[in-house]
Amino acid sequence: MCRIAGIINSKNPFEKINQQVKAMCDSMQHGGPDDHGIYAAEKTPLCLGNRRLAILDLSSGGHQPMVSHKEDLVITYNGEIYNYRQIRTELINLGYIFKTQTDTEVILYAYQHWGDKAFEKLDGIFAFCIFDKREQCVYLVRDQNGIKPLYYHFANETLTFASEVKAFKHANIYQENDNWRIYYLAFGHIPEPYTTLKNVCSLGKGCFLKYNIRSAEHFIQSYHEFENTSYIHNEAYAIERIREQLGNSIKQQLISDVDIGVLFSGGLDSSIITILANQYNNKQLSSISANFNEIDFSEKKQRNSLLQKINIQKIEQLITYRDFVQNFETVLADMDQPTNDGINTWFVCKTAKEHGIKVVLSGLGADELFGGYPSFDRIHKIQNLNWLSKSVLRSMRFSNNTKFKRLYYLSLNSPIGEYLCLRGVYSPDVIAELLDIDMKTVIDCLEEIPLHPGIKKTSNETRASWFELNMYMQNQLLKDTDFMSMSHGVEVRVPFLDRNFVDLVLSISTEIKFSYEQKKKLLVEAYKEDLPVETWKRTKMGFTFPFQEWMRKSCDIADPSRYTNKRAKSLIKNFRENKLHWSSALALYRIYHAS
Repeated sequence: MCRIAGIINSKNPFEKINQQVKAMCDSMQHGGPDDHGIYAAEKTPLCLGNRRLAILDLSSGGHQPMVSHKEDLVITYNGEIYNYRQIRTELINLGYIFKTQTDTEVILYAYQHWGDKAFEKLDGIFAFCIFDKREQCVYLVRDQNGIKPLYYHFANETLTFASEVKAFKHANIYQENDNWRIYYLAFGHIPEPYTTLKNVCSLGKGCFLKYNIRSAEHFIQSYHEFENTSYIHNEAYAIERIREQLGNSIKQQLISDVDIGVLFSGGLDSSIITILANQYNNKQLSSISANFNEIDFSEKKQRNSLLQKINIQKIEQLITYRDFVQNFETVLADMDQPTNDGINTWFVCKTAKEHGIKVVLSGLGADELFGGYPSFDRIHKIQNLNWLSKSVLRSMRFSNNTKFKRLYYLSLNSPIGEYLCLRGVYSPDVIAELLDIDMKTVIDCLEEIPLHPGIKKTSNETRASWFELNMYMQNQLLKDTDFMSMSHGVEVRVPFLDRNFVDLVLSISTEIKFSYEQKKKLLVEAYKEDLPVETWKRTKMGFTFPFQEWMRKSCDIADPSRYTNKRAKSLIKNFRENKLHWSSALALYRIYHAS
């Protein structure tokens, strides 16, 4: 796991490019504290950089950027390839010789042998750049689920890329995206492909960008797309396959030359991961959990029910209001992009780092795949409102009820309106007031967000799952998890998002996958015999901290006198009276105060 950056075909002097790439990498040192490297090709105006977090082959053989034996291929890489041993064996049988035990070298020779067809063979979490001297081209590649980030900027025939948006400022790319505040106040995050910087975009998941150095032309192409095939209709068979495939996923993701832990909240998803990881790991596993003085947020009782059944090293960290206050500004500074989530991940990964754990497994992805969120119920109610005219929906802006105000979004000429009705932070009229712009600007901006055309034809539950996977999880949870964990030099692996497991779940029919009576029914049925009853029978809680209480006590966030905008001042007063959710208050603070 690493952080990567590079500049290709710049017209700047060779020395300046090197300085810029080094500065970009140094700004991401937190994500790669173990080693660093620069590859510069003076005859080709190109410079690639890497900050390494050593997890596989801890020797100097894993140094990056890595150059092939013939010195005609170079790679800088961030991620883990879980099936690298199988691909390595295949390549050895084809006559390739390896000098290291790294997955990095496997990617290099897989590309040498299969070209861009190699990308589809990779099963893991990855973002990398390959420089092909023979073809005088560069590839930027991102994994099938978009778990690892990769951003790029193209201007004046120059391609610049990095693992973090903040790094681009060290390449003198710092012009602000005029719309980022609209996105943030609507979504609580910046949706892909956009960022806070103008023309700095996120490469789409399952895509590669190919740049021809001679012609200075580039194109982006998808190499993998998940499809809802829905051919499994037998529940017993589906449960059998879930157990088999999730077990395989966890076995693969336990590959590591460093200690591994599990982020264990006590809920269904993290409990399943904990049980399976403990079963398959060949050395003692650590579970990492958060405790609070605020008893309503403690899941210690649920955790203990499971921990009594297994042999595991238990790491529990008490996180207090004082910890929150002392670390709050650091947490905000560690956010690569503004978000209303991820603070909890920052704290538990800090605990992992303090206990010498570099790799942790997470239960992220199960709610999105199996229907764990309230949105899977609410989508039906939204669809039932389709008979209302746009004028009626737009009139909802005058309501004093936040949920009713969000119905305005259903009048948008884009399915994005449905998502924002389900999960939006502020309605368009409030956003316009907060930013002192007209509503048309807000609406036009939101309607222009690109969406996959297939979303319009899906059923309600499949539609909700698509929104949760491709909007909420993709744009918020995965990004937040990455930069909050990597700020501590910790890698988070997500077994539920293993490529083969996602393929399996998408092949299960809607009728047996989703249930009104039992959330995540198939997961429960698959593992209820392995889990304490209280783990799978209780109401979903989610991995939450006492943020509502803590932020209301914070003079920085909850002081109306700190806000000059009249609407913001009014909203913060509502927050102090507990009439506004903490995430909405945090959005205001980020817009008006945080750098």
